[in-house]
Amino acid sequence: MQGGVDCVSLAAMPNLNSVINEQISRLARREIRAQTKKTKKLTAQYRRDIAALKRQIAALSKSVAFLTRQEKRRVGGAPVAASTEASEGVRFRADGLKSHRAKLGLSAADYGRLVGASGLSVYHWEGGKARPRRPQVAKLAAVRGIGKREALKRLEMLGGGGGGAGGGGTSRRRRRAGGPSAQDFVLALVKGKRGATSKAINDAWRKAGRPGKADNTLSIMVRGQKLKRAKLEGERGSSYQAA
Repeated sequence: MQGGVDCVSLAAMPNLNSVINEQISRLARREIRAQTKKTKKLTAQYRRDIAALKRQIAALSKSVAFLTRQEKRRVGGAPVAASTEASEGVRFRADGLKSHRAKLGLSAADYGRLVGASGLSVYHWEGGKARPRRPQVAKLAAVRGIGKREALKRLEMLGGGGGGAGGGGTSRRRRRAGGPSAQDFVLALVKGKRGATSKAINDAWRKAGRPGKADNTLSIMVRGQKLKRAKLEGERGSSYQAA
């Protein structure tokens, strides 16, 4: 009799194992569904957030492009404050124009671009050979108080001159009457002397009677990828070579 009971118990063991395995599988599937349900909800929320961010970026990109176009028109055109009426009380001084251009370290061509005139006109105004008309006096007055950083930014917005991306306007710079442009002058120095230093370039710049320093032009040309700059070892300054 005892042997019969043992046989029955042994026969029931596979069924018990099967029931336990099924129960474990069922509990595991339930837990997996509970966990994946949370993950699916979070994934759906992330996708909605990403889509919203993409829409915001697209809207901001449009706004930036619009504001950039507006700023280019503002910088390129006559400033609102520089109206003809506002220029009636402004006095033009040739030495004031020359000193301001020297302070900014700009060529006559670049300064002319800031005020909507040619480099030759700027030279004539500075030398007393001509006087700017009233609208031009208004534009000169509008840029009188700006510094180097603002001048470079305006030139960049106008396309070129200020360096950086989109600085292709510098390639359209023409030679001025009476001498090469600032960038042509520097390029001639760099090509004529391999590894020309900033000190040597500035010395040649002063000897040529050019206003200000060459540092501003060097920075513009480096950003415009026309020059390569390398720090000098053991001394101040840099060396330059044509890109």
